[in-house]
Parts: sequence; C-alpha cells; structure tokens
Amino acid sequence: MLLVGLFAPGEQCSAAAALGMLYYFILAHQPDFDVVWCRGTVGEKIFKPWVDIIEKNGCQFLTRKRVTDLLIDETSGTVNGVACGDETIPADAVVFSVGITGMQRIVSNSPSLQTREEFLNVSNLGAIDVLAVRMWLDRKVSIPKPSNACFGFDDTTGWTFFDLNSLHDEYKEEEGTVLEADFYHANQFLPLSDAQIINKVKGYLAKCIPEFEGAQVKDYVVVRFAKAVTHFSPGCYDYLMRGTTSFPNVFMSGDWIVNRHGSWSQEKAYVTGLEAANRVVEYFGEGELARIIPVEADEPHVQELRRLNSLVRDLQQQLPFHNFFL
Repeated sequence: MLLVGLFAPGEQCSAAAALGMLYYFILAHQPDFDVVWCRGTVGEKIFKPWVDIIEKNGCQFLTRKRVTDLLIDETSGTVNGVACGDETIPADAVVFSVGITGMQRIVSNSPSLQTREEFLNVSNLGAIDVLAVRMWLDRKVSIPKPSNACFGFDDTTGWTFFDLNSLHDEYKEEEGTVLEADFYHANQFLPLSDAQIINKVKGYLAKCIPEFEGAQVKDYVVVRFAKAVTHFSPGCYDYLMRGTTSFPNVFMSGDWIVNRHGSWSQEKAYVTGLEAANRVVEYFGEGELARIIPVEADEPHVQELRRLNSLVRDLQQQLPFHNFFL
C-alpha cells in the first residue's frame, strides 16, 4: 500500500506521511473506503469543462510561458510581476500550483526566489518517477475488478492496472480489452524501450490473470513522467512549504504544501488550491471565499480509542521514569 499510496518503498517513506496516508485512505471511515472513478480521462471530463467555465468568467490561460523570475517592489516587499523570459506579466498576487520538480526549476532560474530560504529549501525535497502504459488487446479478457493494486513483482515498485472497458464510456463497446497500467517509483523502467516495457507489463498482467498470456497487443501508448510525484522521504517535513510565504502576496498550493485539513494526494492539492484562493480574497478584502468541506469526524469507535490512548498517555506521565519509555 505504501508503494501505491506514497509511491516509494517503506524504508524510503516518512513515518508521519505513511500514517497520514494510511489513515486518510484506509483507517478512517471504513464504510467510505472506495474510489469513484471518472468515466473518461480527468482532463477531458473535469479539467476541460472547468477551464471553459473559468474562461467565460473572464480568466485568461497563458500556455507555453515558462516562469523565470518574480519582480519585487522594493518599497513594499510585494511581488508586482512575473517574468517569463523577456516578457513580464503584471501581478497583484501570485499562486504557485506546481510540483516539487517544477518549483525547483523555477527557483534555479529566479534570483528573487533565491533570496528566500523557504524556496531554497525546496532543493532538499525529492520526486519520484512514474510510468503509464495504455494497451489495446485483440480480445476481451475477463478482469474481475475494474481497478487493481499490485505488489510483489519488484521490491521498489508498486503498480495498478485498470479495466478501461468498464471505467471509460468510450471503450464500453470496444471489441478487445483496453487497459491502463501505472507504475510508481518506476526508476528502473524509464530507460527501457517501449517494446521492452510492453513485454514486461504483459508478463506481469499474465501473472495476475493467466488469460492475458494468449492476448496480443494491437496498439499501445507509453508515457514516462520523470520526477513527477512527491517523495515524502524521512525528514522532509522541515522543507515542505506552507500556504503562505515571506512575500505578502505569494501563496502556495499542491499535495506537498503543509496544511491542517487532513486530506491527502489529489484531494489535498485541490483543498490547498482553495485555501490559496481564499488567502488572495482575504489579502485584498474583496471577493467571495470558497467553501472548504472539512474531513469527516472520526467514527465513534475511533474517537473512543483516541480518548483511551490519551488517558493512558496522561497516566504514563505520572509514573516515575516515564521519559525512559516510548
């Protein structure tokens, strides 16, 4: 579960991050332990309609603009512009919504950010390689469950595979099987050729469901994402950024930003985005605050266990030599 949830082997994971991830996805709210999968790609079904709505409300999206620096008002200490090479875009506020690797690249090019320790400390963080494979097979293979988490094939790599005939509407009537396999901490796979990767994935699938052995691959897509997802390594907490920065009008969002909400992964990235937007509203004193739904309260039996644990800890504090015990 750590290989799939934190994208790295247990010995490479922060204990605090492991507990947070396991609690959010598994231990808390057992009746809710399920995932609702999108009926198509997230880009097409969620982000494209979302972008269309935002554009209709007056927002302009500028693509192919690589941020190289921030322009600072020396009098107020606020940011008043974003430099993209030779082009400068005026800014009243800035929200960074990028991953660790993206932030490291921006800092490496930005003299302004290099003056702030919190941004320099991002260099102490790491990211993990991900590999995504989509395959079209010449026949239907019976896959008992549409989503599957797998382990035991590689010591340092976890992976999942999905039956897209069941999950995506566009493949529902497909004659053959369409599936996707995602590999996390896929360092050793990225240098391989596409053909080598497809043979390896097909062999792994056949170990899970023998029927895959006789199927032929008609088409495939292999996408490599180098240093793409957050590595919550031991000791990383001290270098993770907060939602506010030493610049009064620069804010942060992402799954690697520290907050108190309790969510994780994509949900946390979304929540921190709302928090950043709310900070902009509060900074200018105008606009409408986004409503952030809190994580559900613990179930009664978990609350009782927490109470008992707190009681035991209080009693331990009263014992002599209590500091010698964990």
